[in-house]
Amino acid sequence: MKRLFFLLLLVSGLGAAQDLENMQEGLMTAENTRNFFVVDIPKPFDYYQVPSCGEGPVFTRAQFERGDAAFADELMKNISAYVDRELYVVNGVFFARLSVSRTGQVTDIELVPKVENSEQLRRELRYSLRKIKGQWSPSKCNNTPIDSKIRVTLNFETESIEV
Repeated sequence: MKRLFFLLLLVSGLGAAQDLENMQEGLMTAENTRNFFVVDIPKPFDYYQVPSCGEGPVFTRAQFERGDAAFADELMKNISAYVDRELYVVNGVFFARLSVSRTGQVTDIELVPKVENSEQLRRELRYSLRKIKGQWSPSKCNNTPIDSKIRVTLNFETESIEV
């Protein structure tokens, strides 16, 4: 009788353990996985041509002093340094619109689109853009410096790895 009781006790314990294992199968814990994002910055950057500088006049877009590739490299270094890549799950394309004054200073940085719960990420990206050292040569219309805008595409993709 004791053997039968212990056998039933053992079988009932194994049955409950199977249910618990099935419940945990779809559970992702932070201890086992790490999320991080990668950023692709296509070059050359887009620019907004000033409407008053139509097709007739000679238009030259604003340029970073060492070129688009150097600006993208600096931006990647700053994103690695100032943005917590493990905190955010970001997929898709963001655009950074830089307003370059006629003196070559970046006067405004706008990040679009505005996504729900993305204010901290946008703040860190703006900070990364502001920390880039270097001068811009302003856009010119008929060799006269003018205010302009540059659009930098940031293509985010989140990767997950198991640790």
